[in-house]
This record gives sequence, C-alpha cells and structure tokens, in this order.
Amino acid sequence: MLSLPTAVERVVRDLRDDILRGRLRTGDRLPSERDLAESAGVNRGAVREGLRALAQLGLIEILPRGAQVAPLNEASLDVLGHLLELDDLPDAELADQVLEVHGHVLSAAVRMAVERGSDDDIERLRKQLEQITRDDLAEESYAESMHELVRMLVDVSGNFVLRLVRHGLELQFWDRIHRIEGLSVRIPREILHDLVGQLDQAVAARDALTASDLALRFLRAHRDRIVDLLQEEHAKQARAALQEGLATSLLQHLRVLEEGGE
Repeated sequence: MLSLPTAVERVVRDLRDDILRGRLRTGDRLPSERDLAESAGVNRGAVREGLRALAQLGLIEILPRGAQVAPLNEASLDVLGHLLELDDLPDAELADQVLEVHGHVLSAAVRMAVERGSDDDIERLRKQLEQITRDDLAEESYAESMHELVRMLVDVSGNFVLRLVRHGLELQFWDRIHRIEGLSVRIPREILHDLVGQLDQAVAARDALTASDLALRFLRAHRDRIVDLLQEEHAKQARAALQEGLATSLLQHLRVLEEGGE
C-alpha cells in the first residue's frame, strides 16, 4: 500500500485489524465518518481517505448508505502481509497455506525454465543450485541463495504473471519470516544435498516433469520445517503465558491472604 499520512494510517490500521481479527464481520456496518473521526481523533477527510484505502484492499465496500465489511476471501493479496503481522509470530496454518502455494509456483517456474531456457540459462541455474548446497553458507546467505534461485527460474520462464506472484510472495511472506529471530529455514544437510542433487540432474537432462516434481518436494521440505518451528514457538509462547497467568493469580491470592491476616 502507498505511504499514507499518519492520521490516515491510524484509521486504516485500527479498522483493518478489527476486521482481520474478526471483531468486525462480513456485512457489519461501519460507524459513520463523524463517529470514526471522533473515536480516532482525526478529521473526516482522513477517515474518508482511510476508508478508500480499505476499499482498495478489498476489506470494505463503500455503499450509498455507508461502508460495510466485505467478505475476507474476496480481499486483495496485499492483505496477506497484514494477516501475518497481526501478532509477533505468524500463524502456522496460514504460513502452511502460503508455502503450499509457493511450492506450486516454484514447480511451475522450474518446468517452464527447463523447457524454455537456453543452454546458458541452464548452466546458470545449475551453478545456483550448487551454491545452495555449500556448507559454509550462513543462514542469511542460504536464504538469499534460495531467493536468487527462484528469481532466476521465474525470469528464465519468461512468464510475467509468475514474476508478479513471486514478487508478491517474497514481499508479503518471506521478508516477514526472515525477520523472526532464531528461525532457520535451512533443511537438514542430507535432505538438501539429496534433493538438490536430483534436481540438478533433471535440469541438466532437461527433464521438465521430473524437475518440476523435485522442486515441489524441495519446497515441501522447507515448508515442513518452517511450519514445525512456528508451531513449536507458538506452543512455547502459550506455555509462557500460562505460567505468567498462574504466577499472577498466585500472587493475588497471597495478597488476599496477607490482607485477611492483618
């Protein structure tokens, strides 16, 4: 979304989060512009611009009788990034769905690249595959090498729409995943070398169907790892929250007992 004035951003953020968290549901009428302006502490012009921005996201419909919440499944792809950022840690199920789509994007890109690429293109792809398997790559370099491979495959495919989808997924999803401290997307060495080795052979032989299937398996390995790590981290956070709640409850109970004793 384009950079918006602070007042407008506040209107957009508050209403967007209420919709994405389910506090406002499909068909719900939004308050009037005047009421929204008063509650957000902004002028009606900022509210009007904010509503237009939400309509562009596909989250609301602006009708003659006022604005109402639109079905979330009809929203634009730009909503994905906001869904992933609702909490500090992305939802594991949503991440799994994103990665499922990404797997098919990669699979299609590999098939088209192998079918359409020149001999020089194939050689560059094979060198990039070799780069990914280097054991001395740091986590950040590994992730960047993976993204560079996908960019190369999509470029060689020559499919413009595939480029747009790839770019959208990288901005909406991967940038957020890589910002999570301590989350490593690297799959185990033996799996990495096995899958990349087979993929390299298929690319060299210009076996598009085999290469496409291997690319899907390659992304699936990363998908399983990322989803497992997110689920583990969510479980840790839930346990920590429970422990904190129990500790707070115990302290309150002790205070009550102390005050009663006095």
